[in-house]
Amino acid sequence: MMKISRFVGFFLAILLVASPVWALDGMVGLGAGAAPDYEGSEDTTGVPLFMFQHNYDSGRFVKLMGPNLKVNLLADKQFSLGPVLNYRPERDDVDNDRVDRMDKVDAAFEAGVFGGVNIDNLLFGLELLADVSDEHDGFLAQANVGYRWKVMPELTLTPGVFLTYADDDYMDTYFGVNPGNKGSSGLPNYSADSGLKDVGINLVAHYTPWEKWGIMGLFSYKSLLNDAKDSPIVDDEGDDKQVMLGLMVTYRWSK
Repeated sequence: MMKISRFVGFFLAILLVASPVWALDGMVGLGAGAAPDYEGSEDTTGVPLFMFQHNYDSGRFVKLMGPNLKVNLLADKQFSLGPVLNYRPERDDVDNDRVDRMDKVDAAFEAGVFGGVNIDNLLFGLELLADVSDEHDGFLAQANVGYRWKVMPELTLTPGVFLTYADDDYMDTYFGVNPGNKGSSGLPNYSADSGLKDVGINLVAHYTPWEKWGIMGLFSYKSLLNDAKDSPIVDDEGDDKQVMLGLMVTYRWSK
């Protein structure tokens, strides 16, 4: 816990120092969605959805999307770079009986850096994350490309594609089965190695027929790959096709 506390304190210090006083605009959203019970599950569970973004005149921003918090330190409206903090929920008390009999995987806090480029609404991004809570001790890298399309003044669509790499520690924690974590599940032993973990597509649709209020729809589909897909947690007990849906009510403000 000391490791987490030190990082959170450092992250908040960056947030306070890097953010200019004058805010240009921002948005907050609240809603609900449906997501896999755990990564690789064929069962679905309800999840709360929350987002917050505060933009500054300089181009800097603070963005919270669900469990993922980013702070852009660059005073530039085309390029972004800064720290990222992510919360990964625990795997416990799941619907699948055999996976539920495995040892609990505790929630993890991950920290790292992100970068992005916006070229005429064509969006390129990269996010690097490492566990700072000693839960999975792993590392992930995700690359994404999207396009912000203003269909009409009231409707913006942002489709995108993404690809995720995970190292041995992450893969073995969430997809491996061994005498130390299998419990009474009866699943066969399986060692998951590093490699490409998933590839997917997403879509954000934001409809704003009112001056400040709007509705945001979220869709994400990913296919687990390689050792993640072949794990008995997925291949025998779950599904390598993962879908998330959500709907939020949004409120915008401006200076």
